[in-house]
Amino acid sequence: MKKIYIILILFFYFLSVKSQFNCGSISAQNYLFNYDKTAKSHIEKLMLDAETNQTYNLNKAMSVANYTIPVVFHVLHNGSFENISDAQINDAISILSRDFLKKNADTINIVMPFKNIAANCNIEFKLATIDPNGNCTNGITRHYDQNTNWTINFSNYLYTWDASKYLNIYVVKTMPSGIAGYAYYPGAVSASADAIVILSQYVGSIGTANTLVSRALTHEVGHWLNLQHTWGNTNQPGVACGNDGVNDTPLTQGNSACNLNASICTLGIVENVQNFMEYAFCSNMFTVDQRTRMQNALNSSVGLRNNLWTNANLIATGIISPNTACVPKAEYMPTNPITCVGNSLAFIDYSYNAPVTSWKWSSSLALNISTLQNASLTFTNSGLATVKLKVSNGFGADSITKANVIVLAGLGSGNANVVKDFETGIFPDNNWIETTPQYGSSFATYNASAGSGNNCIWVNNFFDNPSEVISFYSPAYNLQNSANAQLNFKYAYIQQSILNDDSLNIYVSNNCGVSWQSIYAKSGGALNTTSSLQTMAFLNPLTSQWKNELINLTTVIGSPKVYFKFKFTSDANGSGNNIFIDDINIISTVDVKETRTLENIFKIYPNPTNSSINIEFLEVNSEPALLQIATTLGLVFKQLEIANGTSTINLDELNIGIYFITLKINNRIKTFKLIKN
Repeated sequence: MKKIYIILILFFYFLSVKSQFNCGSISAQNYLFNYDKTAKSHIEKLMLDAETNQTYNLNKAMSVANYTIPVVFHVLHNGSFENISDAQINDAISILSRDFLKKNADTINIVMPFKNIAANCNIEFKLATIDPNGNCTNGITRHYDQNTNWTINFSNYLYTWDASKYLNIYVVKTMPSGIAGYAYYPGAVSASADAIVILSQYVGSIGTANTLVSRALTHEVGHWLNLQHTWGNTNQPGVACGNDGVNDTPLTQGNSACNLNASICTLGIVENVQNFMEYAFCSNMFTVDQRTRMQNALNSSVGLRNNLWTNANLIATGIISPNTACVPKAEYMPTNPITCVGNSLAFIDYSYNAPVTSWKWSSSLALNISTLQNASLTFTNSGLATVKLKVSNGFGADSITKANVIVLAGLGSGNANVVKDFETGIFPDNNWIETTPQYGSSFATYNASAGSGNNCIWVNNFFDNPSEVISFYSPAYNLQNSANAQLNFKYAYIQQSILNDDSLNIYVSNNCGVSWQSIYAKSGGALNTTSSLQTMAFLNPLTSQWKNELINLTTVIGSPKVYFKFKFTSDANGSGNNIFIDDINIISTVDVKETRTLENIFKIYPNPTNSSINIEFLEVNSEPALLQIATTLGLVFKQLEIANGTSTINLDELNIGIYFITLKINNRIKTFKLIKN
């Protein structure tokens, strides 16, 4: 019996957690107020107008049986669970229409004080079948977009269709501060941001969602049609009694739990806990006066809601005489944006809008084509690869071409100890490969100054686009036989002000770009190569303004293919300055003899050790050997010469850890690993 009791407690706990709904409309409204200082007074006036217009215009009501709203869903995803199915979206549309037409079966549970004022709002929702360009659509667009991790920012609304013709709904993976969804009131924002944003887990009742959260979209559409929370224009239920400007919803402090007999604000007056504009998970109704307020919004030019349901718009959006002869829209992404020449890379099809019956994948840098839905292409040439996907069905075809795969070059002629000085040839090329920024400048050859010689590369970043990322990649370097290696390069940069936060990062990879290790990072003042600031564009660096950097490559020594990635990120406020880079050099010391020869010459014991080591130098009639003890990061602790015979080296000064002993004799080098315990 005790076990059953515990299970029941856990069941109701998880039931309550899953049913929590945090509306972000007030957070979005506060963002708007900070963005536009006139917005608050504007919205207050709109609310006052709505509250003084409680009488429904019967003449307009007689003109339509139901207000039908064309809808488009924009699904932003990165190939994960948030790329919800068409079936889940269709389920959400059914739930919306059911709730607004009072066809939801749970109206039987409405408590007595509100049974007679639970309203059929005469509003229904249908997916559009014609897009803004007159093409066939299923009312769902899908976009592989990192904005699926949504922030409340007006720049994120990239896909909004004409808000006077469609209700736009963005489906995303995450939102800040536990927000599940939000919407703006009519007329509060520009048309591009006039859209509902909601987490995929709160769309419909199937797939990633469930029945407990399936009314979240009903709640947000209520905001979109000018309804406040029942306790007023805040996001704090249960704090203070408030008014939503609707006559027949009682004064309430708001509820997150289903106490259906709650009577807190007015003695003897039960509060409307079951209202869709509440937070409780038992919502199942709108009131008559809420219906009036929403229908008034649909008859007002404020927010352009009055055009949505007109006969002309229902024809234009394909609600009347739906178009079902849809052609698929091609969309895809590679499983990894980087690969090596000679390797194969997989691509995932994310096409939408209609069923696809055939696929064709191709690339100018690839050996093969593929007709599979999800393809694998083998790249025979290096460079920035454009990949084309063509999809078709019985109604037509669509294709998309993207320059979105970096194919890293093979080994250079010199393997290591090769300087990239930008004196000859062009940059970028098929060996030194650069990504193309969406906006702003990229790295380019510069011939008015250099760290040495006549040329370098630079980014014209003076007042460039904020937070723009520009990267370039090296060809492969062979460090397989290297005893030690370092990356050496020069750069010049001056901040405009101490607030500038331009950054330079360098990464190394020994697995063809599958993963990258950070080996260098500087930003802001640390990036400056002088002690001064320069408010003008930084041009023609002087010799004294160039800085020489040397970075140990201990973690990739022994790797046959090592690649480097340079990434420059401009200041988030768009007020950075220019940067110059020159003389990229991999300095490597290579053992050209067979390593077993040196292993026979030197014997090191004990290893591991806690105090000292003995080194037996067995080659007679030889010059002394140079010994060096260094950390895994290349920091040298001890360097000395040892002669023939046995030498004892005291290690008391070393901390416990792993070190490298490098021994050099007659241009031969061997590195041994040493463990101090």
